[in-house]
Amino acid sequence: MTRIPNTNSVVSYAYTVKINGVAVGTLQGFNPTSNRTLERVRQIMNEEDDIFEIVPGRSEFSISIDRLETYDSAMMKVLGYGNLLTIDQIQTPFEIVEQLVGPLGQTRAISYQKCWIQNISKTVREGTTTVSETVSIWPERIVPVNAGP
Repeated sequence: MTRIPNTNSVVSYAYTVKINGVAVGTLQGFNPTSNRTLERVRQIMNEEDDIFEIVPGRSEFSISIDRLETYDSAMMKVLGYGNLLTIDQIQTPFEIVEQLVGPLGQTRAISYQKCWIQNISKTVREGTTTVSETVSIWPERIVPVNAGP
């Protein structure tokens, strides 16, 4: 598991990537997004363009993650997939656990479960030893993690 620093002045986050319950890595950049559809309802034959009601739909979640790396370990290896040629080869979902420690010692943990990779992009900077990879993920479920008694 990733270790969170004990501090009294800032909020600290740590991310652990798990496959089949086994920790396989951590993340540098974590950007969750939540969207939901909204439907505008107007009255028939209303001459004004007033909205009668807005009806909320279901929420959809996506996550963008990134990791700055050297050539000796790629993100897909950290996620346990070895030398991946296409995302079609990924047949196992994974879990991301987010842990937060606040300045007063308060804690929170969220599990992003059954994550599937939707998009992979990579930027190579010639003349340096770094590669920046970004992965877009769709989780099936987001739940709080019980801290225990």
